[in-house]
Amino acid sequence: MARLEFGRGGNIQHGGSRLCRFIEQGQHCRYGDKCAYSHDISNRNKQPNGKLADTPEQRREREDYNSWKRLLKRPPTSNDTRTIELLWNGALTILNEGDRDWKQMLPRDLDAEENYGREHIKTLLSMVSHTNGHATFVALAQPFLSVITHPAMLDCLSVDTFVGGLYNFISGNNGTRAVPFFQHLCRNLADAYCESDISRTSLETTITTMLTSLREILKREQRAAFHDELPDLINSVQNLMEATGIDDASAAFQVIVNQCSEIRAIITRASDLLADVEAPNIYGVSTTVVKSTYPRQIILPGGHHDNDNGDITKIKILPTEDEIRSDHPEFLPSTDLDQPYFLNDPVARHLDTQFRLLRHDIFGELKEALGGLVNTITDDPTFLDNSKLSLGDMRAYPYTKAHIRYVSFNRSHVEAHVSFNQLHALRKKSAPDRRKCEKCTDPKASYSLSSHDHIATIVTKLATRNQGDLELLIQLSCQNTRGVLIEFPGILLATFLPILENLQNMHRFGRLPFRQWILPDRHIISAKPLDIPQPLYARGQSFLFQLDSILKEDGDRLSLSPGVSIDDVASIDELEARTLLDRGQCLALVAALTREFAFIQGPPGTGKSYLGVQLMRVLLACKETADLGPVVVVCYTNHALDQFLEHLIEIGIEKIIRIGGQSKSKIVEGKNLRLVSQGEAKTKSERYLVAKSYEELENKERLITKVLGLLHATQKRPDWANLRTYLQRRYPRIFSQFSRFDEDGYKTVGKEPFEVWNQGTKSKILDESNSLDESIATYEEIVHTANRNVHGLSTLKRRRLVEHWVQEIHENKTDELFELVKDSHNIHEQLEDIHDEVDRRVLQTADVIGVTTTGLAKRISVLQHVHCKVIICEEAGEVMEPHMISALLPSIEHFIQIGDHQQLRPQINNHGLSLESRQGTPYQLDRSQFERLSVGEPGRPSFPVAQLNVQRRMRPEISTLIRTTIYRRLIDHGTIKSLPDVVGMRKNVFWLDHKNMEEGPDADLHQKSRSNDWEVDMTQALVRHIVRQGVYSSSDIAVLTPYAGQLKKLQTKMRSDFEIVLSDRDEEALVRDGFNEETAATEEDQTSPENRRQPLEKKKLSEFLRIATVDNFQGEESKIIIISLVRSNKEKDVGFLKTTNRINVLLSRAQHGMYLIGNVDTYSNISMWAQVIRMLEATDSVGNSFGLCCPRHPDTVMRASEPLDFEKLSPEGGCQLSCDRRLIDCGHKCQARCHSDSMHAVFKYPGSIKCKVRVQKQVPGCNHTVEVPCFQDVATTSFRCPTACGINLACGHRCPGCCGRCNGKDADLNPIVKHQKCTKICGRYSGTCNHTCRKSCHDGTDCGLCFAPCEVRCSHSRCTLLCHQSCAPCVESCTWSCEHKGACEMPCAAPCNRQPCSKRCSKTLSCGHRCPGICGEVCAEGYCHQCSNRLEARVDFLEMKSYGEIDVDETPIVVLGCGHFFTAESLDGHLGMSEVYEVDGYGEVTGLKDVSGALAQSIPCCPDCKCPVRQFATQRYNRAINRAVIDEMSKRFLATGRDELRELEQRITELERSLGTTREEVMQPIRQAKTHVTSSLTEAKIVEIARILKERDAESRKLEGALKLFCNSVADKHQPAKKLHDATVHAARKVAAAAATVDALMANLTVVDALPALTRDRRVTMGGRMVQIKTEFFILEDKFIIAQALKSISTKTPIKFPGGAPDLLAVPFFKSCKNFIDECKVENLPKLAVEVSLFYASIARSFESFCQSGKINLEKAATHLEIAKQLLEVAREVCKQPFQNAETLRNAVEESIRQMKKQWYEEVTVEEINAIKAAMVSGSQGIATHSGHWYNCENGHPFAIGECGMPMELARCPECGASVGGQNHTAVGGVTRAMNMEN
Repeated sequence: MARLEFGRGGNIQHGGSRLCRFIEQGQHCRYGDKCAYSHDISNRNKQPNGKLADTPEQRREREDYNSWKRLLKRPPTSNDTRTIELLWNGALTILNEGDRDWKQMLPRDLDAEENYGREHIKTLLSMVSHTNGHATFVALAQPFLSVITHPAMLDCLSVDTFVGGLYNFISGNNGTRAVPFFQHLCRNLADAYCESDISRTSLETTITTMLTSLREILKREQRAAFHDELPDLINSVQNLMEATGIDDASAAFQVIVNQCSEIRAIITRASDLLADVEAPNIYGVSTTVVKSTYPRQIILPGGHHDNDNGDITKIKILPTEDEIRSDHPEFLPSTDLDQPYFLNDPVARHLDTQFRLLRHDIFGELKEALGGLVNTITDDPTFLDNSKLSLGDMRAYPYTKAHIRYVSFNRSHVEAHVSFNQLHALRKKSAPDRRKCEKCTDPKASYSLSSHDHIATIVTKLATRNQGDLELLIQLSCQNTRGVLIEFPGILLATFLPILENLQNMHRFGRLPFRQWILPDRHIISAKPLDIPQPLYARGQSFLFQLDSILKEDGDRLSLSPGVSIDDVASIDELEARTLLDRGQCLALVAALTREFAFIQGPPGTGKSYLGVQLMRVLLACKETADLGPVVVVCYTNHALDQFLEHLIEIGIEKIIRIGGQSKSKIVEGKNLRLVSQGEAKTKSERYLVAKSYEELENKERLITKVLGLLHATQKRPDWANLRTYLQRRYPRIFSQFSRFDEDGYKTVGKEPFEVWNQGTKSKILDESNSLDESIATYEEIVHTANRNVHGLSTLKRRRLVEHWVQEIHENKTDELFELVKDSHNIHEQLEDIHDEVDRRVLQTADVIGVTTTGLAKRISVLQHVHCKVIICEEAGEVMEPHMISALLPSIEHFIQIGDHQQLRPQINNHGLSLESRQGTPYQLDRSQFERLSVGEPGRPSFPVAQLNVQRRMRPEISTLIRTTIYRRLIDHGTIKSLPDVVGMRKNVFWLDHKNMEEGPDADLHQKSRSNDWEVDMTQALVRHIVRQGVYSSSDIAVLTPYAGQLKKLQTKMRSDFEIVLSDRDEEALVRDGFNEETAATEEDQTSPENRRQPLEKKKLSEFLRIATVDNFQGEESKIIIISLVRSNKEKDVGFLKTTNRINVLLSRAQHGMYLIGNVDTYSNISMWAQVIRMLEATDSVGNSFGLCCPRHPDTVMRASEPLDFEKLSPEGGCQLSCDRRLIDCGHKCQARCHSDSMHAVFKYPGSIKCKVRVQKQVPGCNHTVEVPCFQDVATTSFRCPTACGINLACGHRCPGCCGRCNGKDADLNPIVKHQKCTKICGRYSGTCNHTCRKSCHDGTDCGLCFAPCEVRCSHSRCTLLCHQSCAPCVESCTWSCEHKGACEMPCAAPCNRQPCSKRCSKTLSCGHRCPGICGEVCAEGYCHQCSNRLEARVDFLEMKSYGEIDVDETPIVVLGCGHFFTAESLDGHLGMSEVYEVDGYGEVTGLKDVSGALAQSIPCCPDCKCPVRQFATQRYNRAINRAVIDEMSKRFLATGRDELRELEQRITELERSLGTTREEVMQPIRQAKTHVTSSLTEAKIVEIARILKERDAESRKLEGALKLFCNSVADKHQPAKKLHDATVHAARKVAAAAATVDALMANLTVVDALPALTRDRRVTMGGRMVQIKTEFFILEDKFIIAQALKSISTKTPIKFPGGAPDLLAVPFFKSCKNFIDECKVENLPKLAVEVSLFYASIARSFESFCQSGKINLEKAATHLEIAKQLLEVAREVCKQPFQNAETLRNAVEESIRQMKKQWYEEVTVEEINAIKAAMVSGSQGIATHSGHWYNCENGHPFAIGECGMPMELARCPECGASVGGQNHTAVGGVTRAMNMEN
């Protein structure tokens, strides 16, 4: 938990003195120089300890508060009025002037038990006034009431708990303390006022605060409403008002009247007054209009099921099981106020009605569907497994075989993890594809929707908080009950739960602002319009609305009196003249400002939003004067809200806060409350409460987890471990009988006695012979017997006993769980209050608060405490009345609704509640409050509505359609009369009539929506035609349709041409109606080929195309509207479009043109449609084909009646005639068909006409001449010259690119050359063999390993490995022998120990002639000197003779494996026989030469073809060949080892990184545990840490295993030279044993001792050992860090390290390091020795620290530390040698020596460790191969010289520091050529 630090004055330590909050928020401080806080944002005055210094003002405030608090610490005394006065006046001063911290401390201290706050309150409440003491009583009561009703007390949510405690105390039991006090106060007020001791203002203030505190008491202590004298108290208040003559026109009078009304409503509700109501007759005439006059019986709800109640506050919002099962019809009240009802109060009735209807709209169909399903399953349980459960027309998705996997707890709610059969659509998909599913919210979870093929798991939250549901959930989980999970996608709690809960609260307290206007009374005489007064805040005599911000002229001034009537012509004329508003807008503005409850109706296109923005300007101008607080803007949809807020931001209103996270607007994004509130700091009190609450939550969560675990464990395993504690506490006598110790103290070993006793009860099959008799025994009798002898019970009784124990534990623990969860919920609510208080403070500073109706209800607890006097509701005609009522905040004084009830009504789910259906007439839930009051109700006064009447959207042909049918007063503005005609069409408005039938809904996919495929094709064709005119972009066009099914088909059809744009609401509608991407793909696949079109010239040619449903396009417009009406049937069923509201919206969206596609016969059945059709027919605007018009050939007649007609008649947007225009830029004649002029003007751009005549052009820059189409501009940056590049690359190949791709320009237009990558085969010879590289050309980089098959072969076998792999040398006996020189006695792969024979072979060839070859070789078949055709071949290099010219008796030939042949004399010289044999001056071999000191340059090759000479083909040269082959093997061994080491080094780096990452996962909970009071880890954290350690160990072990395998494979014994060496020694010993003379023995011994040294190959082995030690170092270092951290905390269960504790592993590590260092000294590898010394020292220090902290192995630690110091001293000396990185390593050694001098408890920083590690650069780089030539230093270490390959400068060996290199191509002494490392 985070630690919080406070300064003395309660300031947060942010690094500066406390800033004024106005300055901090970038505002002007209203207090100026008198402000108590700092205005200097650069001031950073800190105390020496780093804390903020208190300012003098803060010290004074603290002293004042402490002085006041001292009064609280003293108990009150009787008649001490002075203390009472000081206490409450002081408290009021703190609340008015004090710092926010002190304001929040005050209620806490008043309510604290250690203070006497409650006693002081009690003393005040029990005061009694005497003669002449009335004024004193009032004077003492006034500050007390002002304190307890102060906004800082009532509005601050973070102290609401303490304030609630104070109010409960003030109330007393059922109001016994408060009501008498208020009665006494009323009497004293009357007397004091009569005696002129108090003023009228003081009287009004006291009454107001008294009623406010009384209302607050009734709200918090509801039992106080039952106080018998409470009605008399309200009567006393009203009498007091009359007696004192409070002005009924004043704001105070209205406030007092409203408060009295609310309190009376609460009293009435508490009294449960029910009376029969009869519809009154006024003067004998019934006022009910066109309604049944038959007297109806009053129906009383309640009693039909457990959730049927007459009081809606007692109805659970979510349906209960009993309610779902009930067959009784739900009680649905009528909205007709003239019908009898069981509630008298009209407010209570209205709230009750709206609640019940809204709840039924949400759950009615669901309850019916579920009820039928439950009853079906009850009758037939097997129906539960049916994968296609029927839920009627309800959109629901059942998932069978569901079960609760487990139950968990998360902060404040219980979660159930429910598993079920995987979704059918996801079963066959791969895991990555499943994770892409939009429903999969947590793909990384072990169990989720995507984690398994056949099982899906979701996390559900228990929505209710009653104990029964929790117990049922636990029971289902423990019993693993199988069932069905049903998803209802259309029912989202967040969208309705806040509304219903708010309606319940309003009903509970009888609160309904503006009740007199929302529920007007019946008029007795004539129903004249209501006279609505000005807002309460505007009733002051001097108040004026300032209109300066909306005037035309800057600096002009104009004000408006709230008393002005809209009938004041002069005022309206002046307003119209001086503003940009038309007359209707002026009237509406005045009406909105001068009426506290105002309606503005805006027909389509009349500027409702514009007026709303101007209205906001005026209101914000008087915000400070009238203390309006933020103006709240409420909309039903997020889209409408975002649009309105965007308009406000555009005019410069910035202090806007948007509530809710569903905004899609980028402009409003930064105004979100969540973001803005992050900058608001919490107070000291709030921080303390937050920290305390989180700590309590953690404790509760730990206890709940423990209880849940016990519940599951007991149910699954009723063993001794789970029952022991329970039996010990509840049944001690039975418990004692299961003890392991008998009476004599002997202990029973083996199983627990209980387990032995309970063993037989677990069997499912029991002996039933005596079960009947035993079942008669009661549980009490069994317990009684068990108390005496539990072991004497039968198996059946034992089972019954255990089952009962388990049941008792289950009940007790479930009850305990419920209480813990409830406590957690309460704590969480307190936390939410604190966070809400921060939000409230932020909201209070705003000018405008934007919120949806749902969002307002959801945050009602916050907004009720934000003083908002004005609410503006946009699109009010779309808002359901329950939502509108819920939006009325308690502080509201001015409510403005802007909308149009003639357009769309609110959307509801249940058509049976709609006024559009016959059965919905009594309910009319989709009738908005705006419509209800605007239209008026029979017998009630009409409501004044200001209507806008000038439209600026539609051309006259369109506006006529709605003016004639709906808006008789609608006027066209002059600007719309000059709108242009639609290009490409004969008519601007047209209805295309057709007879193509509609498609029905798809019941299998839960799709109720309709569609019409023919209209889809026709719509697409028309859109393409209009876009091709080049005048309109697709963003100027909108396609509308009434059905989501048609919307989806239109989207699928036209997405190939345009980027389709759908609104959020339309996307939600598609999902709600069961349409998704899969159905779209299916529809696209099924589209008939003949109806498919070729796409436009380029997809998304003209930006975006908007497609929408009619319902979701209200408030929007477009230049051209194309409407697909869909419905076409014989029944003439119009469906959605039968209501005038939807028709109105549909016909009023277009500006320039509107085109309807639909069946006229179907729609003529509806009155309004029939009228529209008649008007269109009168202008010849209805027909079965569209009239198309070519702008260039207007006389051409074109009629399109089918989708394909557009392609035939106007393929390019014109007509079928040829284009007669000349292309502007090139002058060529246009070759295309007739098309739009705009396509000529912009022919360079995509989608326009292109001249394709081939011409030659010169490309600027490169000046190449290319042939391109005429339209192609070769001067543009996008053009690439196609001429071949032709430049030779570094690799020698020619560049494959072209000129334009290789030559370009950078950002600064400077030329840059970047050639294309070579695509040819590399072809270079590999460095270690004679193969060529077959990879693609890699630009001169290392070719890498050769993967061709190995070519090594002998007479015994051949190598089967790849070329780069090290061969195993053949150790079979050599087969080379002849009659003259004898046989070779060495192994096959070793250099031969016999001399070559120079005589001619004596054998005969198959041709009969003597073999021309040399003795000892395979006969040269086919090379006969007498009969072959090879006599012209050159065989003698010395005399340049051909085969026919030589004497084979003198110079026999040798045939190589490649087929070429030469004289033996020539080949002997070419292949270097003199290097391996002693040769005399005549060229004769006289003996063997010592080959141990010289290395072969390369494998001998054929002089002609350069192929290597093979051992098996020509054995004469085996001594030279084998020497080269074994060197080649060693070289390959070294190269392979180098690459493997490099890979291992990478794995080590990855391991180090992985250990660092996962170590942080382990250290984080440890650090958190340190800050906890107990400094201990929870069990869950211990398990988690153990799991992480186990996974880390497994990862480390894998790498260690790989290292071990590598070291084994490169050990000395596995090296090729070593194997051959051993075989040679063995052969020599055999020869020595067989030899009879000492001379032969000595000769053989010379051969053995002359074997080459193997030092260079040991570097691979040493490299492997090095990386092994390095890995062990990283693992050990990591373990020591974690082990030290674990020592600092306590754990109940010790955490073990997999693989061993670090202190145990350190000892063998030290030994390994020491041995390796010793070997490095022998091998002259000082660099490796120094690095390992650093490893040793680092671990030695960690080992010492570990041992010291635990006081163990201290002597051993000291020993290793001393050794480490010695090694470091030696290493420091060694670093003076000039080897590679010696200086860097020396610095690391020096740093390490400094660390060794620190005390063990001094932590080594990460920077210090990294500084040492940075120097440890050993690894595969130390043995890397290079290009150029190789040499050995004097210690045998190979090194390379690049460039020419000869030494040109002096250097040092990178391993040992010996002198290497040389000067002038001459090596220094001791350096030898490593020929075996080359070629």
